[in-house]
Amino acid sequence: MIDRHDPAEARLAELLGAWRRDVSEGPFPSLVDPDHAVDVVLEAKRRSRVHAPPDGTCTRPRNQGVREAPNDVL
Repeated sequence: MIDRHDPAEARLAELLGAWRRDVSEGPFPSLVDPDHAVDVVLEAKRRSRVHAPPDGTCTRPRNQGVREAPNDVL
């Protein structure tokens, strides 16, 4: 429960409420055309230009190319 008597809590509630109103006011435009995004991903896979994710998790053994990876991994 928010303590409305605490100035910091009241300010936080005000900021979050303003943010919610801003987000709810209207639709956001598409940042990326879905068809173009699919084309880019397919082209990257075709050229074996798929890079490791930023968090470093491995989705396939190292030194195994995209063409050699099992279908369920891609």
